Formats: sequence, structure tokens, C-alpha cells
Amino acid sequence: MTEHASTPSDDADDAESENDVWSRRSFVRYFAPISIAIPVIVETETLVGLLQNDFGEDSTWTQPTGVSVGIGGDLRPDLDTRQKLQNAVLESVGDGRRLRLVVAVRNTVDAPYRLELGAVTTGSGETIEGGYTTDPVAPDESTTFTAEYTLPADASPASIETTVTIGNQPSQKTVQLAPIPTQ
Repeated sequence: MTEHASTPSDDADDAESENDVWSRRSFVRYFAPISIAIPVIVETETLVGLLQNDFGEDSTWTQPTGVSVGIGGDLRPDLDTRQKLQNAVLESVGDGRRLRLVVAVRNTVDAPYRLELGAVTTGSGETIEGGYTTDPVAPDESTTFTAEYTLPADASPASIETTVTIGNQPSQKTVQLAPIPTQ
């Protein structure tokens, strides 16, 4: 049996192969953690920002939802109960406008439920007091009501304050309204 003596070209091939392995290992060792760390950092910053918006000093819980609710829409899709805006009418009367909102509610939880429509804010930022509060709605029961507001002649409703009380736990939210044409 003869042994193969290494030649300079064999040593160069081994060194080159060794460099290839180390360069691949270095790539995996340094860049793989970075490629994982960047998305984790970005998602963490996003989560912290969302939590600051919801629970910080400038909480968005009482700010408009960002989604305009039109006829057929749920006023509070964030809750298990249903508050459907069945109709919205804006009509000229005398020296102003009358906003009439027809809302159907259904209690889908196992506790008494109540919906209150509060003040309407116009597109110019004016607050119009008024609204309607339902009597307690028993579980699996429904009711429909109409809330009316008198607005200035050139005003259009932009948002409405809502309070849903389930049991003894109230939840308030300002809901943006889709544009309502004048009749």
C-alpha cells in the first residue's frame, strides 16, 4: 500500500475548502441572528406604540374609531353585542337641519345591556348635545329606537359618542359617521 504524500496543490485545495467552510459558517453565524433580530425589533416597537396609544396619556379610546359607520353598519363592532345603524336621515327644517338616526340593538350576551347615543360632533367641530338611551335589554332580546338631533343649517354630522353598558360595565367610544346626504 502506498501512501499519498500531500502536494502543495492539495494543501491549497484544503485551505480553499477550509476558507469556504469558514466563510459560510461566518455568514450563518453573523447574518442569521441579524435577519431574525430586525423583524423582532420592528414588531416590538409597533406593539409598544400601539399600547402607548391605547393606554398612554393620549389614549385613543375616546377618539373616533377611524372607520366611518354608514347605514347597515355596526356602531360598536368592538363588542359582542349588536348595534346596527338601520337608517340615517339629515333633513332641512326651519333654520337648521334635523339628524335622525334609527338604531336596532340586539343583546347577545348573558347580562343586561344598554346603549346610549350621546352628543354628535359636526364636521366643523361643534358639539350638539342630545341622544337616546335604551331601557335595559335582556339577553337574546332586541329593540329599535330613533335618536334625533338639531344641527345648524350648514352643519354635517361627523361623529357620535356611544356608551354600551353590559351588566354594570360601561364602554365609551366615539364613532365616526359616514357622510349622510341631506334630503
